[in-house]
Amino acid sequence: MKILKYLAVLCCSISLIACNDEISTLGSSLNDSLIEITVDSTSIKLTGQSVFNDSILGRTTDPLIGNLTVKGYGNLRSGYLTQFMPTLNIDTTNVTPSTLDSIKLYLSYYNQDLTGDSLAPMVLNIYTLDKTIKSPLYTNINPLDYYSPDNLIASHPFGSSTEGFIDKNNSTDGNVVTYKRIDVTLPIELGYSIFNKYKEDPEIFSMPSEFAKFFPGIYMDVTYGNGRMVNIKGMYMTMHYRAIDNKGEIDTLSYNYLGVTPEVSSINHFTLTPDEQLQAKVEANNLAGNKVIAQAPVGYIPIIKFPTGNIIKKYQEKLEESGRIQNILNYLSFTIPVVADENAQLNPPKYLLFIRASQVKDFFEQKLIPDDISTMYATYDKGKGVYNFGDISNYIRSILKRDDPTVTEDDETIALVPVSVFTETNTSYYETTTSVVSVTPYSASPAIVELDLEGAQIKIIYTTQKPID
Repeated sequence: MKILKYLAVLCCSISLIACNDEISTLGSSLNDSLIEITVDSTSIKLTGQSVFNDSILGRTTDPLIGNLTVKGYGNLRSGYLTQFMPTLNIDTTNVTPSTLDSIKLYLSYYNQDLTGDSLAPMVLNIYTLDKTIKSPLYTNINPLDYYSPDNLIASHPFGSSTEGFIDKNNSTDGNVVTYKRIDVTLPIELGYSIFNKYKEDPEIFSMPSEFAKFFPGIYMDVTYGNGRMVNIKGMYMTMHYRAIDNKGEIDTLSYNYLGVTPEVSSINHFTLTPDEQLQAKVEANNLAGNKVIAQAPVGYIPIIKFPTGNIIKKYQEKLEESGRIQNILNYLSFTIPVVADENAQLNPPKYLLFIRASQVKDFFEQKLIPDDISTMYATYDKGKGVYNFGDISNYIRSILKRDDPTVTEDDETIALVPVSVFTETNTSYYETTTSVVSVTPYSASPAIVELDLEGAQIKIIYTTQKPID
């Protein structure tokens, strides 16, 4: 019964620690002869550097299109290369090439997926690819390896005032959500080609890899204008045609020929030039080592020196104190505040991934998800102005469990990577659970934040047990 009592008090204490920033009142002895809870809330100094990264693994079905210049950020240009998933069946009944009216590329987005000036006039150029896109796909890809400027099939001016209004509704926060669409008319000859290929060899439409040999895809790029970025949420190619029945009656129809889906290769092409103000800030911060910049979708990435060795040293020193027979690391919290900027024109990334810098490439190429041991992510808390990584004690435990627990430079060289986190919710009779199903480099919009390493807090909670007299 006595043991259960101590465990109950311990669980209650840890719960209070997790919910309360002020933990200095904790640390008193529960029972001098049995268990003592110790809280080390002293900030352990963090240092770091902002390292420029010109490319991310960027396979995506949601292209970011545009050209945007923002003070304190720089100039970001974004194009998009993609193959298409063909429709499995095309209705050819009473349809001939002569009854094909038009073929259009539709790009759909919501108003909240637009960054910059919604009225900025821009021109979108579309080219056909010469060959299929090869993996792995990084955003510093050279589009000219896949298309020729002579392959231009459409040049389309677009701006919010010229785009089609589709639907709107009120979101939970009361804002009106507008769904818009950019309609690009493509050469009818492309429609003829796809239609005739289906009539000739419908089997290749059931295999995207074979279809890509016939039609490798397209490249889209903004060739005129500056002022906005649009994150496209739906992209498909539709044929509009007429079907004439045996009585000579005409039916006007449309058919979705091709779509962009996760099964096909698609990649953003990003080009970022940081502005002089940002470069000067990074240089000053890197000299001091006390602040770092996290920029997305490409740009500066924080590489911090995480005090893994100091944390383990404190832990081991406690274990070696006279009279102790056991030491348990219960909790290790980690938070980093942002540097407030009232003039900021862009939002901070919603999530930052904590990961050894040496493992970033493999993590994304192997499509891993955070295991809360060697990798974990923080959500930006706008109200408190911090990124909270929660309990990362498993990271320290994983090192202590190694055959050789010596802390290496790799254990202390940590990248904080802006990411998108995708979850899935499952509901059963007993409970509703939400799990992370995918984590990818963040590429939905331009984003930037400055992190204050001097204000970072690492709080260690551990228990020690003395021998019973």
